[in-house]
Amino acid sequence: MGVFVFCLATTLLAAQDYTPAKLRVGLYANGGTSSLVQGMGMDMNMYRSGYGGMYGSNMTMYNYTGSVGGGISLTVPLHTRWSFVGNVGYMNRGANYGTMNSSTYNSRYRLSYIDVWALGQYNNIPKGPVKFTASLGLTESTLLSATNEASGTNQNMMDNVNRVDLGMVLGPGLEFGLKKKGAIQARLLYTFGFMNVFRGMYFDNGMQSHNAGFLLQVGYLF
Repeated sequence: MGVFVFCLATTLLAAQDYTPAKLRVGLYANGGTSSLVQGMGMDMNMYRSGYGGMYGSNMTMYNYTGSVGGGISLTVPLHTRWSFVGNVGYMNRGANYGTMNSSTYNSRYRLSYIDVWALGQYNNIPKGPVKFTASLGLTESTLLSATNEASGTNQNMMDNVNRVDLGMVLGPGLEFGLKKKGAIQARLLYTFGFMNVFRGMYFDNGMQSHNAGFLLQVGYLF
């Protein structure tokens, strides 16, 4: 995290005399899939790491569920090839879940957040209307609601879920310049939360569970 902030600050200082464009405001929508993972990776469960021996068939097993969101963005050009992008919006996350002795994931955690993203974005110099981008940044997510949907009932989980999550987001994208004005932007993004989603031991037996998701982001830049 410190290395990323240092690199971003250095780029900002070095690029002050090379700003080629104006600020751009945008609107975006996210759609994709999310789940809870255990450990710094995409593996959704740590059964193979020994937890299965501790909790047996009662260990929670996760699967992906739908994830949607949207918001506004601000793109600040720093250099011909570099931009800073800030996003503020709503994001729905969660996971379908079951246990080791269950053949279906018929219950679901629904987690809703207000997200603030700070991204460094690389832009290639296009020969036509299409520009390639690559983004890497940090996220801060503030919990709005948390619900456990199981056995036909909805249980409020706000007292058992941490209210703030810090994480990262990265991925490639394309920007399609329009003839008259503005541009259409599309990104494929992977997000990962550094902090444990749950607090206490009531859910997930006290194991570390992290928000993770794969998103398609589509937006319009004015």
